[in-house]
Amino acid sequence: MWADVFTPDTLRALWRGTQLTLSLTLLSSVFGLALGALAALGRLSRVKALNLLAGSYIETFRGTPLLVQLFFLFFAVPQLVPQARLSPFNTAVVGLSLFAGAYAAEILRSSLNAVARGQAEAARALGLRPWDILRLVLVPQAARTAVPALGNQFIGLLKDSSLASVITVTELLLTTRGLVSVTYQPVPLYLAVGLIYFVLSNVAARLFRQVERRLDRPYQAGAQR
Repeated sequence: MWADVFTPDTLRALWRGTQLTLSLTLLSSVFGLALGALAALGRLSRVKALNLLAGSYIETFRGTPLLVQLFFLFFAVPQLVPQARLSPFNTAVVGLSLFAGAYAAEILRSSLNAVARGQAEAARALGLRPWDILRLVLVPQAARTAVPALGNQFIGLLKDSSLASVITVTELLLTTRGLVSVTYQPVPLYLAVGLIYFVLSNVAARLFRQVERRLDRPYQAGAQR
């Protein structure tokens, strides 16, 4: 019976939906990380205006549901600013990026704060400029702390991307709904979707664990000496 459901056309549709889900997740993760880095620097800044702006952004997008944010960006923003009308996919990328950036900002901020203050003081004593201290001393050490949390966030974003279906983005979930409406076979199709998300999440988790191990190597080598 299930062989009649998973025809070549069905498999191609699921593959297209999976590709769109991956594109949405990867783009949102990259843009979200960039936004998070800027917001984290704003939170750590001694300039009150930057601190307030970054804090307002973080609290707004962490304090409201992603679904509400997507609805607002897709339906409300174009009415308020007609020039800001975007395609469903681009709206989803913007919404997921803003949402991910707010959480990434706190991950990066806490990771930078976890680096011992003596590291920055020693770098200043050696004559390094603030940007070089951040780039060469603080970020490499903070990355070791941040990567596990960022990996968890990526996996969460992969699953949260299914919410883009509410604004008509034909990612994996909406594609499956369309297939169910044609085949009237929800059980095998939704099981297949669950399996796809499970595989993608586990592949991502393995990749991030590899990055963690690579970042840990210098510290493990130093501990063995």
